[in-house]
Amino acid sequence: MRPWKRLASSTVLANRWINVTADKCLLPNGAVVEPYFVVHEPEWVHVFAINTAEQVLVVRQYRYAADAVCTELPGGVVEEGEEPLAAAKRELLEETGYHARSWEYVGPLFANPGRQTNRIHLFIAREISAASKQNLDATEEIEFHFLSAAEVQVAIDSGEFSQAFHVASYYRATHFLAAASEA
Repeated sequence: MRPWKRLASSTVLANRWINVTADKCLLPNGAVVEPYFVVHEPEWVHVFAINTAEQVLVVRQYRYAADAVCTELPGGVVEEGEEPLAAAKRELLEETGYHARSWEYVGPLFANPGRQTNRIHLFIAREISAASKQNLDATEEIEFHFLSAAEVQVAIDSGEFSQAFHVASYYRATHFLAAASEA
C-alpha cells in the first residue's frame, strides 16, 4: 500500500480540544482529493483496572453528544507533554480515587485512522486500592463501581457499555490477560 501525499493543509477549527484541517491529498493513482478533513486530537488513555476478585472498575457518566449515560473504562486525554502512563495513573485517580501498584501497557489502538490522528493507549492496572476522593473536572459527574466479567458482558449486550472504543479496549485487555495466563 502506498501512502497519500499531502499537497496542502489549512486549519478549519483549532482550540484546546480539537484541531481540524482541510487537506489537499494526492493519491497513489494520481487522483486528488480536496478537501479531506482530518481531526487532530490529543492521545487518549483507557484503564482496565481489576481488583483481587477479578472485577473491573468501570465509570458511568453522561455523554452530551449522544445524550446518553454510558458505562465505560476510566480514561481520558493525555495532556501536552505528559506520557501515556502518567495520564492513565492521573485519570484513574481523578475519576475514581483509586491508584494501582502494578501497571502493564497493553498497547495502542487508533481511534479512527480514517479521520483522526490520535491513538488510545490501553493499560491494565492491578493491586488497586482507594487512595483519595474523586477530583473531577467541572464538566464531569462520574459514578464508579466494580463489575464481574459476566456483568460487563450484560452491559455490553444491553447497550449500557456501548462506546466502541471502550468495548474494543475491554476485549483487548481480557484477551491480553487470558494470553498471559496461558503462557
